[in-house]
Amino acid sequence: MKHVLAIAACVVLAGCATSGMTDTLPKLSSKTGKNVTAYVQCVEPKWQALTKDAKGNAKDDEGRVTANDNGKHERLDVTASGAGAQVVMYEIQKVKGGEYDGRYREEAISCL
Repeated sequence: MKHVLAIAACVVLAGCATSGMTDTLPKLSSKTGKNVTAYVQCVEPKWQALTKDAKGNAKDDEGRVTANDNGKHERLDVTASGAGAQVVMYEIQKVKGGEYDGRYREEAISCL
């Protein structure tokens, strides 16, 4: 029972950490010629290679890829736009030493 409560607490805290992300400036805002599903399917495995917690989903005209790892909270919103999709990436990185980890952004760009 203690394990279930601990897991539930972690899920709630992770949700709180990412809820204010859209209040910050996007780290990336771009268009891709790929449709929503193709773009999400390109980014998701690349982010999973960086952290096992990464996950993505795509439904109809919207998709999202998220990752949380050691103070890094990454979110990529994908919305259908014309023949392709609009990609907007938000992130909050609270890491020791203040070193920015640009790998998530680089992988998102590589799929454009």
